[in-house]
Amino acid sequence: MRAVLSSTLVLLALALLPPGQAAAQARRPQAFSHRKPDEARVERVLASLSPREKVGQLLLAYPQLNKEGPVEVGGVLFVGGTLKKLDAAKARIQSSRERARVPPFFAVDIEGGGFNRLERHPSLKGLPLAREMAALEDSEVEAWGLKVGRTMREVGLNMNLAPVFDVAPRGHMFRNGRAFSGDPEVVKKKATAFARGLAQAGVVAIGKHFPGYGDLEADSDHERATVDWDEARVRREASAFRAADRFLGGVMLSNIVYSRFGPKPAILEPALVALAHELGGLSVTDDVAIRALADQIGAEPAEVLRQAFLAGNDLILTTAPPDWAQGLDYFGILTALAEASPENRERLDTAVRRVLRLKDRMGLLEGL
Repeated sequence: MRAVLSSTLVLLALALLPPGQAAAQARRPQAFSHRKPDEARVERVLASLSPREKVGQLLLAYPQLNKEGPVEVGGVLFVGGTLKKLDAAKARIQSSRERARVPPFFAVDIEGGGFNRLERHPSLKGLPLAREMAALEDSEVEAWGLKVGRTMREVGLNMNLAPVFDVAPRGHMFRNGRAFSGDPEVVKKKATAFARGLAQAGVVAIGKHFPGYGDLEADSDHERATVDWDEARVRREASAFRAADRFLGGVMLSNIVYSRFGPKPAILEPALVALAHELGGLSVTDDVAIRALADQIGAEPAEVLRQAFLAGNDLILTTAPPDWAQGLDYFGILTALAEASPENRERLDTAVRRVLRLKDRMGLLEGL
């Protein structure tokens, strides 16, 4: 009944607009949170991709060094100084879009306070920390999400690796203010409001750090961080993400070791990646290029990449340019691994299918 009423109101609103404006409104795609993927189009695009092109869709990477060659990655990640000059960033995004066969995600992480890659933009200079936003009304937090999303779209960005859904009454995420609260209900309400605002602006939110950082003291980017939560505790922490699943394109897994699920960080544990997929969106790794991950599993960085794929992740995030001569051969390593067995080929197709479904919900596959 509610859906019928909503559709009726939309039609009435369009009828009251001038003809040209009404036509433009009718052509404008719905926010991704209200769209379903065109499965036939997704399968058509998937079937058209070569093994290398499929592998490319799994990579969310720092901008490539070659500014003229084809852009093959599924997403381009803007970190560090890549957004210091906004006009240059806009031009780079436009160029990357034109050189990509499948339109990429253009991602950044904007949480609030000092965790704001667009802090140079005048409209986001006052963006509060998540902990500060927790004291605001839901409508105010949503308004901040909308402002962040509109600013991102102005630059050309369409994916935010935020908000943080960690429930942190103390510990690392509490001290740095990135967690909204130690109260799970507050986290659910405020993080969902922020993600809802992003969605209204046409930006996809990726919630983090799944299944939850909790009150852990350690910083998993620099040291081994381990918890011994049982499955009930893990699912309880992860429930904060479920509250917002309609407005999330997926979740970023943490680098924490949940020892009852296995000895490796969450991004490398198939059981935890499968738990993330229960939400229906993408599973995104945290940065696989950090040395701490390789040290934790006692292997070289290439093995981290392999295990991230074998665990079932959909987007593998790296802060290393994909064409950096001193870096890993991401395409070569993953293509060889994907072609090594029928199971791996199916694993690749499953991940790429999820990526393409989200892109289609965002309107990125229209015309392909």
